[in-house]
Amino acid sequence: MPKLVLFAAGCVNLNDNEMPDIKTVCRTLDVNQELITLFSTNPTSKNCRSSLEGVWKFAYRNIYKFTGECKHPDANITACQMPGTQFFIVNQQFTINYKQCEGMQEAEEGEVQYKCLGDWYIGKDHYFAVMNTPSQQRRRHLPRHVHYNRNAPRLKTPQESPERYRLEQVKTEVVAPSCTLPDNFTGSWLNTANFDALVVINKTHMVERWKPDTGRVKEQIYVCVEARENRYLMARHGIHGCQRDFVCFNFVPRHHSVIRYRKGKEMITDEFSTVCSWTMFPDKKQWRYDILISMEPVSIKCPVAGKFRFDQSGDIPFETRIRGGVTQIPRPNVYCKENISDFSVCDKDQKIILIDANYCISVDYYGRPVDIYSEPDYELKCIAFWKENLRSYLITYNKEDAYSKYRCWVYQRADLNRVLMSQSVGAFCHVLQDVTSNNYTQGAEVALDMVEYEREHDDCPMYFDDGSNPYQQIAEQAAILMGSAPALACHTGIVQLLLLVCLRLLL
Repeated sequence: MPKLVLFAAGCVNLNDNEMPDIKTVCRTLDVNQELITLFSTNPTSKNCRSSLEGVWKFAYRNIYKFTGECKHPDANITACQMPGTQFFIVNQQFTINYKQCEGMQEAEEGEVQYKCLGDWYIGKDHYFAVMNTPSQQRRRHLPRHVHYNRNAPRLKTPQESPERYRLEQVKTEVVAPSCTLPDNFTGSWLNTANFDALVVINKTHMVERWKPDTGRVKEQIYVCVEARENRYLMARHGIHGCQRDFVCFNFVPRHHSVIRYRKGKEMITDEFSTVCSWTMFPDKKQWRYDILISMEPVSIKCPVAGKFRFDQSGDIPFETRIRGGVTQIPRPNVYCKENISDFSVCDKDQKIILIDANYCISVDYYGRPVDIYSEPDYELKCIAFWKENLRSYLITYNKEDAYSKYRCWVYQRADLNRVLMSQSVGAFCHVLQDVTSNNYTQGAEVALDMVEYEREHDDCPMYFDDGSNPYQQIAEQAAILMGSAPALACHTGIVQLLLLVCLRLLL
């Protein structure tokens, strides 16, 4: 951004024994004082999307030129991206089309273009600076009001501005759908590749709504135009009246509670062979499919099951805690000889992961656990898994997670009874994340090195699925022996003979 914000303090008189440094010279500086904004004399343009986007009708007033408000039906502000431009250059300017109102001779008539220089927030007020190309005069804008003159001392509220705008959005052009999306896509989804955006899908439309780190809530509407195999040509409705463009989605058939996809580049043409060409998709050395996660996930059998002890390393390791707050009743004190970190998937259907950062492994003289009162620190539900780029991925759901209810894991079987796993920071699966990742640079927060340790009474068999075929129906744990009729008859006869022998011995 071609601007500099600074604080300024008054002159300071130093004593003879004081040396001029930051602490002594800046001691009178008030950090809460009014900011001074400096603009570059040789600015570079910036994408206008964060400042102003869309087509708006407006009414305005200028206290220096006329009284009252000028509202003309053809007056508009156009701040749209330019799809299909060479090298996909984004738009860095917007246009204000002034129309003279009847009875207001001083009202402006004509078109003025502004280049965007940058934007910033102070509280809830959104400021952005622009430059009028012909006059090279910078202006500071607040949404719906403007301040002329770069030397203006301050602009705090719309009421203080000499020129004020009242904006109304122009309706988006409607595109009729001509194809349908798969039936199992219908529902609400979380797009982990775009600020955890909410995506609502029906038979013909996709509506994506997200809240950037700074700025207003944004919405994008996609309409199905043409489909061939797993590629779908979608018309993207313009933002608040902007010209529509076309984009291609490459969907992987849904499995479990996720949809994997790739998104191509936006183009102004609607030719399938052009928009959905494989060259229109991002071409990177390392890439992976983005994912949509169902907002109503269904738990499935976990690809990693059993009872494991683990060592952990990372920025945010698992910690001991009491889920739900204070316990309902006091817990008895149990003497424990050995404590470990425990990772268990031992429920009947093996669908829930229980993690205890400090678990008592001691048993009594019958071989049964002595600590039967403590509860696990974390409870995760497995909702999806697959294999991609020779890496096995797992998505878990934890309704008690305050940061992100969805987490992405990378897992791998390192030995007969040893498994390595890495948990992501949020719901997003980073392309660099592997089983050893344990810090934010690779999108992970903790890595686990797990070794199976099932005890006599645990009844927790080990299970592993690398996700090579996520569409395969997972069979029950019970083994079903199939054989031919003669072999089955022979087997039945042997069993009957053994029973007769046992009865004679008992008698």
